[in-house]
Amino acid sequence: MTKRLLRRAQTSGRVDNNEETITKCLKTFQKHTVPVLDFYDKQNKLEEVLSIDSELEPNEAFNEIRKILD
Repeated sequence: MTKRLLRRAQTSGRVDNNEETITKCLKTFQKHTVPVLDFYDKQNKLEEVLSIDSELEPNEAFNEIRKILD
């Protein structure tokens, strides 16, 4: 994944797209996001949340997610 992100960085124009930043972001994802995903997966809600239409407006997507998680 890091290699793919570094290739993308060559055309993105962002100065913070470097290996150190990418590694830090991936570690943060593993530490903070994966446990949340695991929590909802154990409740059998993750798949339903991930199936929400990503083309929805943010407020619509939020409302759909709340319906599932509440």
